[in-house]
Amino acid sequence: MSPRLPSSAPLIQMLRILWTPTLVLLALAAGTAFAEFSPLSIHSEGFGMPVSQMGSRERALGEGGLAAVTGKGFTLANVSRSAFHDKTVFLATLENDADWLRDDNSSSRISTGAFPSLATLIHSKNFGTFGAYYQQSYLRNFEVNIPRDGNSPAAGYLAEGGTYLLGVSWGYSPLPWFGLGVSQNLVLNRDRFIRPVDFTDIAPGEAENMTDTSLESSGQGSYPSVSATFRLPHNLDLALSYTHSATLDVTRDRRTNNQGSDALADTTLKLPQTLAAGAAWKPDRRQTAVLDVFYENWTGGGNLNPAWQVSTGYEYRGTENPFDGLLKRTAWRAGAGYKVLYLREVPEVFATAGFGMPLGQRGHQLDFAIKYGHRTFDGNTLFTEDYVKLSASVVGVSVWGQPVRKRR
Repeated sequence: MSPRLPSSAPLIQMLRILWTPTLVLLALAAGTAFAEFSPLSIHSEGFGMPVSQMGSRERALGEGGLAAVTGKGFTLANVSRSAFHDKTVFLATLENDADWLRDDNSSSRISTGAFPSLATLIHSKNFGTFGAYYQQSYLRNFEVNIPRDGNSPAAGYLAEGGTYLLGVSWGYSPLPWFGLGVSQNLVLNRDRFIRPVDFTDIAPGEAENMTDTSLESSGQGSYPSVSATFRLPHNLDLALSYTHSATLDVTRDRRTNNQGSDALADTTLKLPQTLAAGAAWKPDRRQTAVLDVFYENWTGGGNLNPAWQVSTGYEYRGTENPFDGLLKRTAWRAGAGYKVLYLREVPEVFATAGFGMPLGQRGHQLDFAIKYGHRTFDGNTLFTEDYVKLSASVVGVSVWGQPVRKRR
């Protein structure tokens, strides 16, 4: 008897279900936005502005939810959550933002696209959950022009680049109340500073000849992380996470008027150790309250300083009855947080909100989140910045990795 080929009907059904959320994600990607900037991104010892390494559900929970276990979600800070998955999951997130920078001495505006994150978590019956993911962790994409006493020329910087993660993870639950997760991450970093020239005391003609000066750098490194989740009595979940520091080997190249100059010495950049802890309490089946703490041990001197964040959030989940209306089955979320950035101890406060909408009967879901943030430096005397971030995640559920039941 010839082998029976799998039917294409489930695939067609999934494509139909994901059609609407796919259009939403494409609209986010196509929309013109301004990169979250902040003058702090200028400092070369930093990596630019951090990009959230989590899905839209966690973003809506005040960028928390470290211990808020779900059978579908994923956050890089705690891959042990995947140990409790009972199905294979595919996740795709797009993030866009717009900012308003109030600074009397400089201007900064440049268009950018969305920031994608992709992950797949493959559930197996006896060996846990295996994951692979791609995420952007830092972004540099802005332009600054600073007039010299209102005269021309001005000092100018055009910067672009970012830090990207490629990783694999494994989550395993040896006990019903305990999950362990480990991951290994490859870091790729690229920066380009165009026209990093100080025009002080330079004649306009001479300055014009130097407008193509640029400094390019690229680096790579790797680091591991380990995390654990404990499911305790009284509907309380706790999570702990440790991410090891990483040293990036960086090569640099300087060019003037598109002509190569003397090679610059190689250098290094350091990503910090990160410690995180979270708690999630479920007073009943449909409610979850979360509290998370993050600490990053940045070192290297200059403008770098340890960074930390405290966040809290609340989720009210909809019903699981497939015959109820869409609004009754939708989850609603809100959160808030306070953080100190890793460059020059800049404080920031933010608030979040969002929802999770079921897609069909298979367990697919569309999550949406909005975040408003406010940061200042030196008591509003240097700059004040407000920004809004939008993110959307599509979560697809599959039966890959599950045992096939014998048919009678």
